Amino acid sequence: MSGADLDGRRIRKGASDAVATWVREQGGMVPAQLTRMVEEIARSGGTPLVVADGARALGVVHLKDIVKGGMRERFDELRRMGIRTVMVTGDNPLTAASIAGEAASTTSSPRRPRRPSSP
Repeated sequence: MSGADLDGRRIRKGASDAVATWVREQGGMVPAQLTRMVEEIARSGGTPLVVADGARALGVVHLKDIVKGGMRERFDELRRMGIRTVMVTGDNPLTAASIAGEAASTTSSPRRPRRPSSP
């Protein structure tokens, strides 16, 4: 979470859990609608950033990571070569799962590579 104190206002932005904690510490409440918006953005592959002014949650900014063109094909080629791809990220799990699906880089239940059977 980051922010600025300007003219008596305490503006903060960041991950929803951090800003929600901040709002509650300031004596405010986090509307259920804000939580739904955060989940919807994360499920769609976006990164939700919540903005607050002191004890008041103002809204959610939707940041969207774009999977570069050709990545799905590159991952397919690596898998044909027997290489399992894994996405490592600090993103929220819903966002990470959506992006992994777009890139086809991993599944939610990774499979172990098959070993050749003995002759």
